[in-house]
Amino acid sequence: AVVSTQSTGADKLYTSNLNDYVNVKLGNPIDKISTFFSGVKQSLSSAVREEEIGFQINYSRSVLKGILKQYPLKEVRKSIEHTLGKIEKHLCPEEDLYELVSRAYCTCLLDHLSEYQDLLRRCYPDSGLSFEFREEEIRRIVENRLQEQSKTKRETKQ
Repeated sequence: AVVSTQSTGADKLYTSNLNDYVNVKLGNPIDKISTFFSGVKQSLSSAVREEEIGFQINYSRSVLKGILKQYPLKEVRKSIEHTLGKIEKHLCPEEDLYELVSRAYCTCLLDHLSEYQDLLRRCYPDSGLSFEFREEEIRRIVENRLQEQSKTKRETKQ
């Protein structure tokens, strides 16, 4: 029972530290989008109704449109690849943590994106606005980098 309790505590600590590293240390490739939707969530929590969000000056449809235009797939890819490079530099190659941390980063990014898409649908339903990139494209960027890293690692061992 003591070992089980310690194991559970260690798992929680591990997960917490991994999440902190991914969220705090690595940064966010879509930071302005994140900041915008954090403000939307804050407004919603302060009793502003979903259908009224778009009428607030800071969260108008035109402001959102301008922010979304700053994040075409090309820019998001460049930012994600830069972050994956930071992960590679931060971690010791012998530890085999690169894939684990990269996947955690991808999952975190996709979770945020899913949340923002939900807010976009709820608060700007007939706006015609959408992200210029898709979840599948983000997954593909990360998977391609993981394959490249794995190939390089195999070549180095030979």
